[in-house]
Amino acid sequence: MMMTPEAFARNGIIPPPSTHSTLRMNEKLSSGYFELDPKSAPGSPLAVDDERARLIDTISQILEKQDFLMHLARAWHAFGLPVHRMEANLLNVAKYLDIDACFFSVPGLTLISFGDPDTHSSETHIVRASDGYDMHRLEQVNQISRRLRKGEASVHESIRDIEVVMATAPIYPWYLRLMFSFVQSFFASMTLFHGSWREGLLAGGLGIMVGAFELLSSNHLTIGYLLNVVPPLIVALVAALLSDHICFAAVPMAASLNLLPGLGLALAMMELSSNNVICGTVRLVSATMTSFMLGWSTTVGYNLGMAILGKEGESTGLSSECEGLSMLWWILFVPCLSAGFAVWFKVHWKQWPAVIFASTMGLIIQTFCDRVHVMSNISAGIASFAIGLFSNLYGHFTHSTTNATIIFVGIIQLVPGSIGVRSFISYMSADMSATSLTMNMLTSAIGIAVGVILSNGAMYSELKQFRLGSF
Repeated sequence: MMMTPEAFARNGIIPPPSTHSTLRMNEKLSSGYFELDPKSAPGSPLAVDDERARLIDTISQILEKQDFLMHLARAWHAFGLPVHRMEANLLNVAKYLDIDACFFSVPGLTLISFGDPDTHSSETHIVRASDGYDMHRLEQVNQISRRLRKGEASVHESIRDIEVVMATAPIYPWYLRLMFSFVQSFFASMTLFHGSWREGLLAGGLGIMVGAFELLSSNHLTIGYLLNVVPPLIVALVAALLSDHICFAAVPMAASLNLLPGLGLALAMMELSSNNVICGTVRLVSATMTSFMLGWSTTVGYNLGMAILGKEGESTGLSSECEGLSMLWWILFVPCLSAGFAVWFKVHWKQWPAVIFASTMGLIIQTFCDRVHVMSNISAGIASFAIGLFSNLYGHFTHSTTNATIIFVGIIQLVPGSIGVRSFISYMSADMSATSLTMNMLTSAIGIAVGVILSNGAMYSELKQFRLGSF
C-alpha cells in the first residue's frame, strides 16, 4: 500500500516525489490543518505537529518545483525552442531549484526523471506537447524562467504565469496569418524561385489555400495526415494547367513554402552536430519523408495536369529555369518576405526590424557568395554565421532572449527544403541531376548548422551566462 506524505512525515521520513497535487497540500497548510506553536516544548504533541508541518511544507515545495519544470518543458515544446537546447536549459533550471532531475527530449516529447537520494527512489514523467512555432509566447516563457532565476518571482507565481501564457491566444489572428500566406508565397516566388509578377500572383493565391489547410490541420487530425499530400498535388495540378502561360518552376515550391522541410533538415544537422543523435536522426528521417511526399505529390499533380492538356510524357517543369525580375526589386521584396515569415512564426511586431534586417543580410550574403565560385559551396554557412552573430549581439545589447527568434526567421530563407523536394522529383523522373541536388541539399544544411554553431562559439563568453533563448 502506498504511503501518503502525511504517513511519511509521521515516521520522520522525507518521502519521494509523488504525483499528489501540490494544490491540495498547500490548501491543507493554508487552512490551518496543522496548528503551529513555536513555544511548544520538545516532544509535546504540538512539537510533533510542528515537525509534521515542516516536512509537509518541504514536500509541497519539492512537488511545486517539479511541477514548474514540467510546465516549462511543455511550453518550450509547444512554442518552438530547439530540442538540442531544451535538455541543457531544463537541467540548468533544475540545478537552480536544487531538484535532482535528468531529462531526455525528442521532438514532441520530454522524459523527466526526478530522483530522491534520501529514499533512493525516482519518478519518471512523460511530458507531451505538439511541436509548433510561436516566437512571441516563447519569449514570454523565457522571461518567466529568467525572472524566477533572478529571484523576482516565486515558483508558484511562475507556474501561474506559464499557465496564463499557454491559455493565451496567438498574437496574430488566423485571418491575418492566412492573409500573410499570400504575402509569403507571392514574394518567395519572385525572389527565391525567380518568378515574374504572374507567377507571384498565382503562387500567392495558391499559398492561401495551403495556409488554410495548415490552419485546419491544427484542429482536425485527418486533415493533418493529408497536409503534405493534398495541397501540393492541387498546387502542381493548377500550375500545370496554366503552364503555357507561366513558368511552372516558380509556383509549386513558393505556394507550399511553409510545408518545405528545410528548417527541419537544418535543425537535424544542428542536433547531430551537437551529439543529439536520436533527436537529430528523428528530424532527418522526418524531413526526408516530407521531401519524398511533397515530391511525389508535385509529380503526380504535374503529370495529371499534362494528361488533361494532352501533353503526357513532357519533362517536369521544375527542371526549367525562370527568367525572373531584376534583383533591384529584392530591396523591396526581401523585407516583405521576411515580414510574412515573422507573422507565420508569430514574432512580435517590435522585433520585426531586427528580424527583417537579419533575413535581408543573410540572403544578400548568400547571393553574393553564390556568385563567387570559391565561396559557392559555403555560402549558406557564411550567411547563417552572420545571422547568428547578429542575433547574439542583439540579445547581448538588448538583454533579451530573442536570438532564437532572429535565427529561425533569418535562416528560413537559406534552408534547402525546395532543393530536397526537387531532388526527389529528379529521382522519380530518372534525372541524372538527382544525386547532385541531394548533395547540395545536405551540404547546405550542414553549412547552416556549422555557421550557427560557430556564431554561438564566437559569443561563448556571453552565452555561458545561461542564455535561455540561445539557439
